[in-house]
Order: sequence, then structure tokens, then C-alpha cells
Amino acid sequence: MMLKERERFDKQLRDSGYQPVWPKVKQFLTENDCLKLVGDVDGWLAGDDQITRTVLEAASPRLKVISKWGTGVDSIDRTAAEDLEIPVFNSPGAFSHAVAEVALHYMLSLSRHLVQVDRDIRRGHWPKPLGIELSQSKVGIVGFGAIGQRIGDLSGSFGASVYFFDPQKNEEVALTSTVALPKSLEEIANECDFICLACNYTSENHHLINAKFLNEMKSNAYLINVARGQLVDERALEKAIASGQIAGAGLDVFETEPLPVDSILRNFDNVILGSHNANNALAAVENVHQNTLRNLDSVLSRKQVKEEVLTL
Repeated sequence: MMLKERERFDKQLRDSGYQPVWPKVKQFLTENDCLKLVGDVDGWLAGDDQITRTVLEAASPRLKVISKWGTGVDSIDRTAAEDLEIPVFNSPGAFSHAVAEVALHYMLSLSRHLVQVDRDIRRGHWPKPLGIELSQSKVGIVGFGAIGQRIGDLSGSFGASVYFFDPQKNEEVALTSTVALPKSLEEIANECDFICLACNYTSENHHLINAKFLNEMKSNAYLINVARGQLVDERALEKAIASGQIAGAGLDVFETEPLPVDSILRNFDNVILGSHNANNALAAVENVHQNTLRNLDSVLSRKQVKEEVLTL
């Protein structure tokens, strides 16, 4: 995200006594990309780069800190970082409001067919589809941290019944608008009208949403993913949507990003596509910008290092 305002942050870093290194990057740096850059940098302002053990070993011992832009750190080998005593910082909970609002948009737009109606009108039609009200719905949330709880709170304010699955929580959670009740993952699949993914990605929950899960969903239910693309088996999702097994999906994230031009998901009118940009709220983004820089400086200034910073 800082690349979008390179001139601004280049000056801010230089004014703080650092020498920014700005690599060419489209979406994120692969492991090979990282290996070409590390070894001569003291701090790393990281995006979703593939920071593996191999990369960290090549960066050590000079690398003193990784300051991750945003909340997710699944692209960083945290165990390797701990082994090499390289602290990793992020901004937990920073986008809970922004991402939850996008999740609500997906729910409302899909259930009331708003995007599909817009498309049809542009084609010269005048459709009148029936939808379902959020107030009459059950919302199931997978992962009940800051983002999941905010989705639950907003859903509850519309009158929805809120349920969640989270291995770390097995008791009801009181929200501002309602009380969220714990359910098993199977119960979430079987009972809920909207299933929102808001959990971290780990190797253990890769393809958590697979053919079996999708087959257990109701045919009038929608899948919402504002977490990580790798949580969903996209081939299984494509089949479930094409066959009418589920009603549709709202997807801000994908297994491969940007979404390939030949992806079948582009062909469905009952799928809303995002660009891994559910955090695009000005106040939240600016807060993360500055927190990311503070996290970097909290280590480098203490170590009296004023050298090169890899900036993405």
C-alpha cells in the first residue's frame, strides 16, 4: 500500500534517518524475489510477501525487524522468525470496521440481487427479483476475532441471528446489538443463510471450505469471504455455484491474485468479485501506515540502526 504514495513515505523514512529500498513489485514478492533483496537491509516494511525460512536465514543476522502492513501475517514464517530472533509486528484489528462493512455489502447486495439488477438494467431489462431480508436470516461467521465480531454486530443490528465457529471460543459472546452463539462448523454449514469467513489462514485450515462443506450448505445460502482466498477450494466453489448447490458468493480474496482472466467465477451473475481491498477505508489505512512505521522505528531506533529499509 505504501507504494501508492512512494514519494510521501520515501521522504518520511529519509527524514527519520533511514535509506528506503523500493523494489519493483506488482502484487507481492515471491520467495525468489525476496532472496534477491535481503541480506543488506536492516528493516522490512512487508506486504504479503513470501517471507519463508529460507528468506529469513538469508536476511539474518542483519535484518532486525519485520513490520507487516496490515493484520495478516500468514505469509511470514513466524516460527523461523522467532528462531532467528527477528521480531514481527502487525496492526491487529485495524480493519475490523472497514472489512465488516464490505461483508455486509456482500450480504445485502446478494440477498436482494442489487448488483444483478444493476447489470440487467444496463442491458435494457427491468427485473423485479424477490430477495430475503437480513432481519429474517441466520448469519454464521467462521473466525470470531475483531473482524468476525464486528460482522456479527452489524448483522445483529439488522435483526439477523448471529452464530460463529471459532476453535478459541466456545461460549456465547455479547455484542452491542445481539448475542452471538457458538456452533460447530457443520452446524454453520447446515443452518446458516450467510456464511462469512473472517479467520486467519493457516496450513491447518487450507481449503476449510471444500466440496463437503459446500454440499452441506443450504441451496439458498451465500458464502462470503473477506479473509484469505486459500480458505476456499475454488474449483469446488465453482461447481457448487454452477449446479445451484448454493445461491452465490461475495469474494474479496482468491487463491490466485489478481483473479486469473479465465476464472469461471467471472461468469456468474450471482457472484460479486472484489480485489482484496475490503480494507479500503481512508482513516483505517492511514492509521495502519503510521502504525507500521512506528513498529519499524520502535526496534531500529532502539538498536541505533539508521540504514536500509525494504519498503513495499
